[in-house]
Amino acid sequence: MRAFYRGYNAATGRRAKQVRVVHVMREDGGFAGKQGLCGAPGWGVTHSTPVILDPMPAEPPAGLVWCRSCIGHAAHLVGRLDSFARIVSHIARAPVKPKPAPAPKAEPETQPKDECGRCRQTRPLFSFSWVPDGWMEFKTIRLCARCHSLSALEDEDGQLDSGPLLERIGATR
Repeated sequence: MRAFYRGYNAATGRRAKQVRVVHVMREDGGFAGKQGLCGAPGWGVTHSTPVILDPMPAEPPAGLVWCRSCIGHAAHLVGRLDSFARIVSHIARAPVKPKPAPAPKAEPETQPKDECGRCRQTRPLFSFSWVPDGWMEFKTIRLCARCHSLSALEDEDGQLDSGPLLERIGATR
């Protein structure tokens, strides 16, 4: 019995992140050697050739898992479907061990509340840094979440708002 999984990209030499499943190769029918028992295509495509494992390993390669459908079909082909079903039934009837109670969580760290450098409201603050035009060093100010996101949006075009924030820190020309 053989197995396969999608191959590596010819351009990058890396396996794509979406490749996670190892399939069992179909050995009969019209797509023998070209398809998984579940019906997954096993033929090569433009940027990904299949990696064929012959013979099928006992464990899937690192980072991959077995196709559940293929394993069920393979159990039937080797005449072990009934014993496989008994094992699953036995495991399903076993009493479920209660999970231990999770440890109490520590108090989450709270952001210090102070006056926002822009809207002047007392809220949890976050640091905001940028380099004003013509300056050679970062400027930093503590802003509330709302003002922080507004300032980040305004800074996307390279122009931080020229209102009270710049005047307050002395960054106006």
